[in-house]
Amino acid sequence: MDEHTHTFTGLCLALDFRALLLTGSGAEEVGARSGWKIAAQGEVNLHLGVALFDRPFVFTPRSLITERNQTIDGLANVLEWLIDGAYSMPRSEVFGLNARGHETQVFAREIDVEASPIALLGHGLWVMAQVEIDPDKGSEITPIGKLSLPIRFRRALKVYRAGPRSNLEKILD
Repeated sequence: MDEHTHTFTGLCLALDFRALLLTGSGAEEVGARSGWKIAAQGEVNLHLGVALFDRPFVFTPRSLITERNQTIDGLANVLEWLIDGAYSMPRSEVFGLNARGHETQVFAREIDVEASPIALLGHGLWVMAQVEIDPDKGSEITPIGKLSLPIRFRRALKVYRAGPRSNLEKILD
């Protein structure tokens, strides 16, 4: 694993193209009661990607060619460049994997730089938050600090503590 991938222990629940990573005691019970699809359980391997403005909403960049024909390789370098250069060179071509895991190309202007980076399970599932299930919380949902997350994932994942009777869809709004 590198700084752009991380293995969590928990349960990943998918609603549509969005998902939540549940951890803590009671995660399985909450998952079963939710009616959401279980996308992964046990060791959940996430990697960083970017959000797109339009369907399929997620993309895993690998390299890019700027409008000035400069080639930039590697996820870390591409993510850095997007923050600094996506708005000034919107026609730059970004190469990587689409939501189905196929090699494809998007333009920098199609990437939602403000929402990126994001955490992905596979290539098509946007894991929006880590939710620690706390049996003492009832139906309450509380945002908590991100200190337990690896540095690169602190911007990609929101972190909450929630009770077993919480409405998880509120977190996705």
